[in-house]
Amino acid sequence: MPNPEDRIDAKVLATLGPERLAILLAEVAETHPRMWRRLRFELAAPRSDTMVAAMREWISELSAETSFPDQEHISELSRELDAMRVAIASPIRQAAPDLGPSLMWEFLALAETVYERTTEEGWEISAIFDEACSDLVKLSIDAGVEPAVFAAKIIAALNSNQYGEYRTLIQAIGSAETWAPAYVSRLKALLESTL
Repeated sequence: MPNPEDRIDAKVLATLGPERLAILLAEVAETHPRMWRRLRFELAAPRSDTMVAAMREWISELSAETSFPDQEHISELSRELDAMRVAIASPIRQAAPDLGPSLMWEFLALAETVYERTTEEGWEISAIFDEACSDLVKLSIDAGVEPAVFAAKIIAALNSNQYGEYRTLIQAIGSAETWAPAYVSRLKALLESTL
């Protein structure tokens, strides 16, 4: 059992120096696919032209996984999912704001494969997809997505809401009324006329 005094944190690790840390990270990544995917994205992040492609590849690889994670691995999976969500909502949003909404839709589509492989004992996974719904609304408004286009996607999402991954989408739209009232009122009108 690790000694509490032998705590490993970023400050302690920094004493190893960048070259030694890079070697250790590469070794860990060789045996941990989640770390491998994260590092590959981080390496692409400084270049906006490769960042979006790296995120799409990350989503695709996670979607192709077939293993059934136990409780410990569900926590790892949730950390990976949240890292993806944050990457789309922040650095990708800044580098390629017009592509943020489509990437967040692709991220939310991961929910189906994730929930099919888990017993969903990990409530944190649901919380991440709830956050992604809020991010999606912000990204879409910031990118100037036409309300009619967004409304059509929302209706399709709500109709395919098999695992509750879109359960907070309407609430997220309502929350946006304070900072994007014109957009939200147009969106609500379109939704009311369609639903």
